Amino acid sequence: MEQKAFDLILSKFGAALQERGFAKAERKQGKEGPRAVFLGKETAFCVLYQEKKRRFELYRCGVSGSKADENWTRLSMWLFDPEEGEAGQAGDIADDFIETACGPQQTVTAVRPARKKHRKEDNGNVDTLFFLNRFAGVFPDMKDELAEERALYGSVRAVTFTRSRLVPRIEALSSSGGDKDSLARCGRLLSELYVNGDMDVRSLVTMVVLNGLSGGAAEELKPFFNEELAKGYKAGKKMKGKKVKPEKKKKSQKYMAETLNEMDRKR
Repeated sequence: MEQKAFDLILSKFGAALQERGFAKAERKQGKEGPRAVFLGKETAFCVLYQEKKRRFELYRCGVSGSKADENWTRLSMWLFDPEEGEAGQAGDIADDFIETACGPQQTVTAVRPARKKHRKEDNGNVDTLFFLNRFAGVFPDMKDELAEERALYGSVRAVTFTRSRLVPRIEALSSSGGDKDSLARCGRLLSELYVNGDMDVRSLVTMVVLNGLSGGAAEELKPFFNEELAKGYKAGKKMKGKKVKPEKKKKSQKYMAETLNEMDRKR
């Protein structure tokens, strides 16, 4: 199934690049998974699928001597969930890659992964915008709200948006008559993003989403938690209803409260 999605992404993304003078993809099977490199006159793009992490990634580097110089910079990444529908999800990923490589959002997307390089433990992990984009796959109407948020504020206020737009939707799913399949997807997605997310994402999951839900709604989600999130949920419940203050820099082990309070101020 992942191979079909990979082929669909390459077909759509490759067609857009070939219109701009890029050569057809050179495909290889690496240690992490299949990869394809599109070579242009000055720039090369690489689409990689990390099989173990089930993640599609887009990279860019320069060209030297008619070959990619291999100084790759990651521009975008998407977790792949077969349950969301292979063709539709692959199309969304391809569209994002096309916009990143060719469209007006290229600069913004290219800079985004570098914002947290000062945190060594966060390198390669998904950020809060990625987190919200993934839930837009469960709640399609959130896509327009995310676009409106960017238009109004220039970026997405992760804590505010999650609390006001995402939490009520998950709460509604837990009510009688709610879509239980979508609720299960939310539980599994929270688990996956909690494990792969950076500090801000982990704080969003526990402090904003789970602590923002009613006790009954959170318990409805609990059967779908993996071991890591189950532990995080248990620890996060102790903070529910309490005001947290930013920690001093020396107390790095207590990053969760600091992260939650400062996330929107940084954006």
